[in-house]
Amino acid sequence: MTTIDDSFEEEKMHAAPDDSSEGSVAESPATTAMLEEEDEEVVMAPRPPMDDEMDITPMIDMTFLLLIFFILTSKMTGEKSYEVPPAKHGSSIATKNCVVITVVRGTGDSAIVSKADGGIFSDDPEQQSAEIAEYVQLQMETGGKTEVLIRAEGNVTAKQLKKVEQAIGEVLEEGKMINLAVSEVGK
Repeated sequence: MTTIDDSFEEEKMHAAPDDSSEGSVAESPATTAMLEEEDEEVVMAPRPPMDDEMDITPMIDMTFLLLIFFILTSKMTGEKSYEVPPAKHGSSIATKNCVVITVVRGTGDSAIVSKADGGIFSDDPEQQSAEIAEYVQLQMETGGKTEVLIRAEGNVTAKQLKKVEQAIGEVLEEGKMINLAVSEVGK
């Protein structure tokens, strides 16, 4: 970038006295420097490239600060145990009108499934399903039963109950209900 003083010095060095230019308007060196300066292109510093991605470092810092805050301010105590009141609005059913099947937690994934008279169904899952279906169908047809009641201990898993319900559902007429009674272990 040239300044006016630099242009003036250059003008002095290159200019030769010219007497033949009579009648022409003499330009001063300052005017010449200004005209040259207008012709030069202004060069600006390049902009830094735009970053398309957002810097998430401050967000991560805030996350860890909040995590540390909640860890330090929370109380590390065990959960309280609550006494759950007995159900008030459960409906009672007459067991004499029901096919009663008892389910007790067994070993592993299997449950011990038994009849109302204490007879135990097979341990083999496929054979057990067939025996349950046959027992329920026989009791509904000949025993005058109208509903099915599954009595289960509190520690029986939902998966074990689902297997028994599916076996009963195969022979149960549409509109008939399967009732479920859960008792706490030891009571």
